Amino acid sequence: MTANDRAILKVSELSPQAIRWSRTLDLLIIIVAAFLIWSVSHISFLLLGGDWDFFIDWKDRQYWILIIPITTIIMAASFQAIFWNLFRLPVGATASLLLLLLGTWIVRYHSWQGLAYFPISLVVPGTCLMGALVLDAILVLSRSWLVTGAFGAVLYGLLFYPANWIYMAGYFQPVMNMGDMTSVADLIGYTFPRAGTPEYIRIIERGTLRTFGDTPTWVSAFFSAFVCIFLYYMFWGLGVLACNARFFPVGERFKSIYGAKGKAADAPGAQPGAAP
Repeated sequence: MTANDRAILKVSELSPQAIRWSRTLDLLIIIVAAFLIWSVSHISFLLLGGDWDFFIDWKDRQYWILIIPITTIIMAASFQAIFWNLFRLPVGATASLLLLLLGTWIVRYHSWQGLAYFPISLVVPGTCLMGALVLDAILVLSRSWLVTGAFGAVLYGLLFYPANWIYMAGYFQPVMNMGDMTSVADLIGYTFPRAGTPEYIRIIERGTLRTFGDTPTWVSAFFSAFVCIFLYYMFWGLGVLACNARFFPVGERFKSIYGAKGKAADAPGAQPGAAP
């Protein structure tokens, strides 16, 4: 125990047992908060962009690069605003996306591989952790949400594809399949077909961006970075709004019913807990 800790305990005048209970309560609060952040981030990601990140052969050069950064910066900006305004901790974006990544790995392993028997190489999730680290780094250096949105959000969208290329490069290697050349990702997809509903029989990279030849990846990345700027400002504002708690006035009669001390309970001749 440091000298600072001893000074704090001396000022608080807490007993050793109270100190242990206080630290246990802090640990429980951290666990519950982490679970809430993970659940909110995971549900939001599944509703807005989960389909595009399910399978390795769906991670195309157009929509996957565009949709995933846009849908994940929503939670990153919101929790970054909450952590920064309430605690002055520049870890909101990193914490939310790290918990999202851990939760996604748990679901992909136990549900997709354990229950549906898909290989983990087919359902490996993407990551936005590098962009989240940049967001938090720019916030702590600039101490300005305007600067973070103008520069950090752009880098958040641009860094998504390079960060995921590290593990995706091997899946783009060419292989021969029944006399035709295909990629390793498509070969895995051919071997493990999905359900027959229309949303799972999709043709990826459909659109006019294919006229750019080999450069649709960076066209989508720059457009994603542009959209991320506006979404960052929008959801930073929602995060700040969530930090401003509003309390409704409670009448003295309501306080006295529940035994709270108020003007009515403190009045001369009033019985404890009695209504005026």
